[in-house]
Amino acid sequence: MLHARRHPSRNRTAWTRFRNAACLILVVAASAAGCAHADEDQSTAAEIVPRVTVPPPRADDVVNVEQVYYAQYRLIAQQIRALAPERPGIPDLYFVGFAGDAQQDVFMREIHSVHRLFDDRFDTRGRSLTLINNRATVTSTPLASTHNLLAALDQVAARMDPDEDVLFLYLTSHGSRGVLAVDFPPLQLNPLTAETLREMLDQARIKWRVIVISACYSGSFIRPLETDTSLIITAARSDRPSFGCSNENKFTYFGRAYFDEALRHTYSFIDAEATAVRTISKWETSENLRPSMPQIYVGAKIGPKLAEIETRLRRLHAAPPPTPMAKPIPMSER
Repeated sequence: MLHARRHPSRNRTAWTRFRNAACLILVVAASAAGCAHADEDQSTAAEIVPRVTVPPPRADDVVNVEQVYYAQYRLIAQQIRALAPERPGIPDLYFVGFAGDAQQDVFMREIHSVHRLFDDRFDTRGRSLTLINNRATVTSTPLASTHNLLAALDQVAARMDPDEDVLFLYLTSHGSRGVLAVDFPPLQLNPLTAETLREMLDQARIKWRVIVISACYSGSFIRPLETDTSLIITAARSDRPSFGCSNENKFTYFGRAYFDEALRHTYSFIDAEATAVRTISKWETSENLRPSMPQIYVGAKIGPKLAEIETRLRRLHAAPPPTPMAKPIPMSER
């Protein structure tokens, strides 16, 4: 069967937009003129951005804002160049993880764990990248900033077959209604709004989307992100907080229930949500917490595409057919 292929100019155009945006950030952050003279050949990141060595930070170090900003293009370019192209005839899954808040290590730990889970269990190795705000990763991993997220989505899209492949985007941070916290003091980063995220995904022309958000009030992201080709799962209703954002934790409550427990026993993102809802409810009841009420939106056309992914993963891992799941909790009861 012949498969429609992305026009070769798409990759060049996406990379050009990414390079230009990176240059703009460097000019604003450090008044650097190097980007204006970037070699059009751009064979290596060092030819475009001066190589800056950022020493590993100590707990008492002050973040060097200029050096951190200079390092961004090199760091994200490394991850982007490592991305594998899509495989014709195979519905590939691409993973992007975003840990937005640097002040609590739980978000960094969660993204690291989920990244490993997807590479090992969901066949995203070579097709995954992470953006993290944390002092421990500032020299090795791109910042979780709105600019870097846009660049990551644009470059992932350039490698995907838009009709065949699926993006799994996981965002974890603090949140308020319609806003995901993007904090890394003393860096001044812009928060991520639901509307901005929708614009990014539309601009990248990513058709098939699984978007999972672990944050307080994250249900407020659902309506702005709804499309027929999207699955959206959130840790809380639009008017409720979620729990587990403690510095010593490896996971938030939602992250642990959905990724570390449910998705280790199923390849269905929808079935895992139903299992996680019950698990979280038990935890919250035992601790006398106000229910967070995780939410799910299933686009009218996304079901068959996810079933295709699930079937391929079961065959890949020689897993038995799925067992019937308990009836999901109706949205009206959440």
